[in-house]
Amino acid sequence: MTVTERPLAEAKRQAALDHVLTAARRFVIENSLDATMDQLAEASGVSRRTLFRLFGTREKLIASGFRTAMDAYLRELPAYEGGTEHWLRATCEAAHRMNDSIGPGYWELASRSELPPDLAAVQADLLHQWHSRISEITQTLWQASGGGQDPPAKLVTTVSAHLSSHFTAAVVTDARRDWQTASALAYEAILTTLRQLTA
Repeated sequence: MTVTERPLAEAKRQAALDHVLTAARRFVIENSLDATMDQLAEASGVSRRTLFRLFGTREKLIASGFRTAMDAYLRELPAYEGGTEHWLRATCEAAHRMNDSIGPGYWELASRSELPPDLAAVQADLLHQWHSRISEITQTLWQASGGGQDPPAKLVTTVSAHLSSHFTAAVVTDARRDWQTASALAYEAILTTLRQLTA
């Protein structure tokens, strides 16, 4: 195999893996964490045998799908480049737009207490990554607004609650509004709290 053939083969393999992970994750999110390998194979357009060869177990496939999704989610949240209010608005919009695509499979993963080891590990990892990102967002807001070293707990709580997928779900499901409304409410609540704390 030549040098040019190897990267092409690797690129094709990665594209196939990405397709399988996306399709499997979408099926689980829209249906249930209890999706079978047969269902995941049909959803991804490959054989059950191929899925086992690639991932070993159903749980590893689902866990890989969720890990890939969280990586993509975190990449979609905008980096701070100045303009605190503009950045906060863009962050709220990105978070709530993505939160709006969450379905039953995600809520099962987030709320179940008894999970197989691979899924329990991804559940803990997703929560840890989310808390780390909330901490970064809050720290950036606080320091960009002239606050001290550590942001107050009230700001951390306000940012965490208002960027949460639970907040999006409450606005969309309970209030029968859309993710744009959730984004606007989150922006106003976070900005108001920030101004009160830095006044």
